[in-house]
Amino acid sequence: MTLRASTGTTATIPPLAPIPEGARPGIGPLSAELLIVCLDPEEAVTTLASFLEANRIVFDTVAGPDNIVGRITTVMQPLSPQPLALPSELEECSAALCRELQSMHGLKLVLTLGISAHIAVLGACGIPLSRLDFRPGEITHLPDGLLLADGCHFPTNSFPADMLAQRRAALSELSPKIRAALRPAA
Repeated sequence: MTLRASTGTTATIPPLAPIPEGARPGIGPLSAELLIVCLDPEEAVTTLASFLEANRIVFDTVAGPDNIVGRITTVMQPLSPQPLALPSELEECSAALCRELQSMHGLKLVLTLGISAHIAVLGACGIPLSRLDFRPGEITHLPDGLLLADGCHFPTNSFPADMLAQRRAALSELSPKIRAALRPAA
């Protein structure tokens, strides 16, 4: 049976123990309300700097009321350097991500950067791939109430400047939707 982050139980695997704060590698606290799932967490901080700043996303538990506490997970880091990850690799990432999601009790929204991240999140939540397409620029309400925002991956190696600009623009357009979802009254 597929792991389900929303329920914490499965038919064949007992519920997983919570992960203590600081025990899981990643950037930001497990108490975050926003989780960013991407292939290269360290590069993401640099690549997404303007997005993070514009949305007042911080990776510290000491945040002002308008700030959004975020976390960038490292579960996708061990993937092979292929255009798309192998199914077995994505299953391993999904299992690790499921454990991380279960430990994030304040989580409201997951931002996926790229199709591999999207697939891993669906697997972690027990949602079949056929039920939810990758839709960059859109926010979807998952059955357990978690929000899923899809964005494009920002490759680190040579990439045409116009395509990179398009991806940055798409993320900029997604920005207010994310902020509105996390701060509806603001």
